[in-house]
Parts: sequence; structure tokens; C-alpha cells
Amino acid sequence: MKKTLLAVALAPLCFQSQTFAAESSPDEVMVVTASRFEQPVKNVIAPVSVVTKEEIDSLNLKSLSEVMRRLPGVQVANQGGPGQNAEFYIRGMSSKNVLVLLNGVRFGSATVGYANFSAIPLSGVERIEFVRGPRAAVYGSDAVSGVINIITTYQGNDGIALDAGIGSDNYYRAGASVAGSSENGVWGKLAATYETSDGYNVQPTSTNPVDQDDDGYRNKYLVADIGKHLNENWLLKLNGYYQDKYTEFDNPWTGSDKSKSDLYNIAGVAQYQNDALYSSFTLASNQDEAESYGQGTVPGTIETQRTTATWANVYQLNSDIQFGGGLDWYTEEVTNSSKAYTETKRDNTAAYLMAIYDKKPFQLEANVRYDDHEAYGGHTTWQLGAGWAFVENMRVTASAGTAFKAPTFNELYWPLECSSWGCYSGNPNLKPEESDNYEVALEGDHSLVGWRITAYKNKVENLISSNGVTNVNVGEADIQGVELTASFATGALYHDLSFDYLDTEDKATGKELQRRAKESGKWNVSYLLDQWQFDLSFLYQGERYDDAANTTKLGSYSLVDLAASYYINDALTVRGRVANAFDKDYETAKNYQAPERSYYMTIGYQF
Repeated sequence: MKKTLLAVALAPLCFQSQTFAAESSPDEVMVVTASRFEQPVKNVIAPVSVVTKEEIDSLNLKSLSEVMRRLPGVQVANQGGPGQNAEFYIRGMSSKNVLVLLNGVRFGSATVGYANFSAIPLSGVERIEFVRGPRAAVYGSDAVSGVINIITTYQGNDGIALDAGIGSDNYYRAGASVAGSSENGVWGKLAATYETSDGYNVQPTSTNPVDQDDDGYRNKYLVADIGKHLNENWLLKLNGYYQDKYTEFDNPWTGSDKSKSDLYNIAGVAQYQNDALYSSFTLASNQDEAESYGQGTVPGTIETQRTTATWANVYQLNSDIQFGGGLDWYTEEVTNSSKAYTETKRDNTAAYLMAIYDKKPFQLEANVRYDDHEAYGGHTTWQLGAGWAFVENMRVTASAGTAFKAPTFNELYWPLECSSWGCYSGNPNLKPEESDNYEVALEGDHSLVGWRITAYKNKVENLISSNGVTNVNVGEADIQGVELTASFATGALYHDLSFDYLDTEDKATGKELQRRAKESGKWNVSYLLDQWQFDLSFLYQGERYDDAANTTKLGSYSLVDLAASYYINDALTVRGRVANAFDKDYETAKNYQAPERSYYMTIGYQF
């Protein structure tokens, strides 16, 4: 493998988002998530990180949680190890406030209101784009703290690939993929993976006898993509994803401790593009079916279905100005559930407009969106952003806007249930959580280093909370922070660093928000030597409280992961990773033991 090609694949993530001053080139990084159409990352005002398939493979990463915890602004709390429930805190906001897309399509459970991050595969993933900060004026509900777009569509890498892996806790993995294209504009891709692990006892201190076992998992993934260029302007494509997942877990209350889930997503896209106009229509459907059982409980099933239609457009008025807009519609439905929800279906219709001005040294962006939701009525969001390259290779940016998080099916319509603890039900009169967001950043792209310093502030109102009987809008929170990122090379070493300072406050109690550390830092290093690649990842997480009352504190911790890849030839690669290399004993959620030192090895062959 040529060293220069490997270096390109390993270009630091934050550096990719800082090259605003460089002239356009065929190799410049392009992103689609920030504004729903392809644009150079240097033209995007919001900070964007891009993770490629090559980086995921070289680091031998196994889950979306392992990818995301390396990136700026992200803190991850796991109730155990791989395969267990994971919670993301992005710029101080919880999982339900980040929008997860699969090839641009809204993805996740309608009942709980967020994606199951432990259930999202890396199999077949070509790249992950992560936009930090609110994008509700573009995408609507959920895009409060950021947008994660998992892209599995064909990227032009033809061939057949096989891989197999083993690891700690009886981890096994086998995968295969095939991709190809023809001269008449047809392409196709298919990727399948099977992985299983016995796991370990994630609650070793539990007094419940049924918790004294290992908590394993089994996943089966299938990703497919097919498309055709009809001519130089028209393109049609169809992509799909299917997952069959089994998980064992420890329940802090008496009840189920096993789950089976089936998830699928299928989307058809018709796209038109000429020199001035880009237009795309997408029709998609995804289903999330989960069955919980165990500990002698009666199995419970919840199945949700979401159908989505989107029409996105952007018009290049001249070399400096772009106008865009479109329509979004989706319906969510509880189609098969052991719970008799008081309402089983709701619709959302939205329209949005955008304008972008980009002429050196200035960049301006304006977005406005109106959502009409069956449950809570109309909601308008807006966002304004500006950038000024006041000297060569340096830029200051600022943005302000609003965002919201719609109440979930469970929060609105959970049926009345009574137990020895009392009675509980959903509240159909809930309002969306609303936030005002402000951000200012200074960034630079120099010959030796790319860097960015960002300060942000979010004020959240109408927080949804349980009063023990139902859900109510009672809360208000202030979240502010500073985010520093830097990327640079020292000889054959590629460095990617970030540090986050976060200050959160529940205004009703004066307490910090739970599981958010004030300080967190990351340092990722890659070293190239002939046919070898070595990677080191360092993660520091400061002290934080596990509960809203701030009575239970979780200690700080530092983790080191080591990875190595040996490219035997152009076809055969052997990779290994040692996670938690110094065997640190730590918790990211109280009474849930994090993994000990773990070992993984993978061998891959490409035809």
C-alpha cells in the first residue's frame, strides 16, 4: 500500500472541517448533512466531523458508540459494555436531542423518541457525518444538539471483501460485501455481517440472583444499495438495511432482562441535477419491533412504523448565492403492541427555506422551517449564521437559532398502568421542549495545524419530566460550553485533539444535569511505517453526577486504546486492537461495570 494514499485516508477529522481557506480541488472533502445537499466542508459554517470506512476499519471499531466517543463534544454513558444500552450526551444534551439519519432518512424508535445506538451497525458503513450544534431549522424535531448521518450507499469501491474477527468475551464476527458498477450507469452493493459475544456480568454488585450472569448479544446485519444513472441529469437509487438483534441485560427493577428486535429501513430516491439546480425526492419506510422478556415476565412487544416523504431542492442563482427549500412529511404509528396506547398514529408536515451567500471573505446562511404536527400543532424554527475570513487562513463564525424536541409517543400516549408504586400514564397535552442557541467560533488552517475554538450557549425551556403520575412541562436548563479542537502532523504522526468544558444547570434545582462531565479530552494519534499503521486513542472523562439530585458522583477516568494494522499486500490485511489497555476500573453509569481490558483481531481479504 502506498504511504501517501494511506495518509489521505487518515487525514484528521477536525482538520477536514477547517480547510475553509483552501482553493477548491477534486480531493476536497464534501458533505451532504449540514444543508441536505452536497457542498465542500470548507463552506459549512457549522462544525462537521467526517469518519470514513478506512478509519473505522483501521481502528478496528465495533460500534457507533466507539466511533462517536472519539469525536469532539460527545460523552457516552453505557450500561455495561458492547451490545448494551448506550446514551449519548452531545454538547450537554441527551440522546433524544440528536437526530440520527440513515442515508439522510430519519431513523429511530417513535415510542422512546431516539435511536438505539447499540443497535446501529458499522457493517456496510461508508462514512459517518456528524454536525455539531442545532439544525432544527433544516430537519425539524430532534436536531437540537446535532445530526449524525450514517451513510451506507455505494461510493465507487468495486470488489468483494471478506473479514473475520475474534475477541474477548468469546466475541466472533464474520462479514462479506460485494460492490460493482457497469458502463451503462448501474451500480450495486450488498454487505452482510454476523457477530456474537458472551459478554460479561455488567452488574457484579447486584443482589438479584438473576443478574449474576454474563450479558451477551448477537447481531445479524444486512445492507443493500442499487442505483442507476439514467442520463447525465437523472439518477434513481434504492437502499435498505435490516437487523436482527438479541441482547441480554441487567434490569435495575424486577422484569425483563432479554430482548429481541427486528429493524429495517428501505428508501427510494429520485434525483435530478444540472449546472444550477439540484432536486431530490425520497420515499422511505422503517420499522422497529422489539420484544422484551425474561425473569418470568410476560413478553411485551412494541412495534413502530414510520413512513417518510421528502422533497429537497437547491438552486445556484450565481457563483455566490444559493437558494433552497423543500417539503417534509412523515407519519409514525404503533402498529403492533402489547400496550394499548391511547393514540397509535400521528403525522407531521413541514416546509423549509434556506439561503446561502458565499463570496470571500464572507459567508452567510439563513434557514427557516415550519412544522405542523398532529399532536402539538404548529412550530417555527430559524437559524442564522455568518463567517468572516478576516485574514488569510483564519475565520470567525457566529450563529444563532431555535430548536425543539417533540414529545415522544410514550410521553404522550402511554396507557394508564397501576402497580404497588402507584399509577402512571402519558400526557397528550405536552408541549415540545424548546431551545435558544448561540455559538461563536474562531478557526484557523495553517501549514502545520488546523484548529477551532468554539463557545456556545443553549437555553432549554418546557423540559418534559415525570411527576410520578404523568409527564409535565416543568423544567428549564442552561447549558454552555467551550470546545477546542486541533489537528496536525509531526513527521509520520497524525494528531487529532479535542477538549471540552461544559457547564450545565437545572434552573429549577440549581443542580448539574446528570452524567455530564465538566471536562473531557481526547487525543487520537496515527503512525505510518511502511506496511504498518499504529493508532493510539486517549480519552479523559471528568467527574459527573449519576443522578439529578447530585448525590451520587461518578469518578473521573482515563482510557487508552491501542490498534495496529499490517497490510500484507494489496488484498490481505490483519488488524488488532487492545481496548482499555491499562485495565482501568471505571463506570459511566452507576453500578454498571465498564469493560475490562479487551482484545480484538480481524483479518480482511479483498478480491
